[in-house]
Amino acid sequence: MFIAHIGMGLAAKRVAPKVPLGVLLVGGEALDVLCGVLMVAGVERMRAAPGATAMTPLEFIYYPWSHGLFMSVVWSVLAALIAARAFRDRRSGVVLGLLVFSHWILDWISHQPDLPLLWDGSFKAGLGLWNSVAGTMIAEFGIFLGGLALYVYTTTARDKTGIWSLAVLAILFVGLFLLNHYGPPPPVDISSRLLALPILIMAVLWPWGNWIERHRGAVT
Repeated sequence: MFIAHIGMGLAAKRVAPKVPLGVLLVGGEALDVLCGVLMVAGVERMRAAPGATAMTPLEFIYYPWSHGLFMSVVWSVLAALIAARAFRDRRSGVVLGLLVFSHWILDWISHQPDLPLLWDGSFKAGLGLWNSVAGTMIAEFGIFLGGLALYVYTTTARDKTGIWSLAVLAILFVGLFLLNHYGPPPPVDISSRLLALPILIMAVLWPWGNWIERHRGAVT
């Protein structure tokens, strides 16, 4: 999934108020950001394959280090330990760890059977929601808008920047999500390293989320 991961990060602010919003947003997308870094390094691979699913023109060839079930659990536990220590709060650690792992759960629902349980030669899981455009749209927008509504309910804008910075974030990533489906597919000969560049855009969620939070406060 795509914007659903951002929705999970927004919703997590409700139960982890000590964790900066930027950290929560990146937490929801952490496995994808890691995948992008590993693709640039040549460790993991995907390719353009128009028609691979009804929803996305990408085929995930090799990514056990970022999206394998076993390694996803490892990254989630590591994130939980770091967050608990950094914020001196066990609850923050648990929430961030679950948030990182929620990425694998949502991908398991949406992907074809291409998520390895262990390494590349192991059993691969995936329920294939991406084969249904309507189902994917309902799930993506349902989770994203639900998370956005919960974040807006939990916080209040201190000034106009607190309103439009959040609105622009939502509009931008919804636009990118729709472009991924309705826009022209990437050329079939594009390299994994170039395919990784749009994924790495997710890293901007960290500073952007923290910028939003400087202009919003918790509802008392």
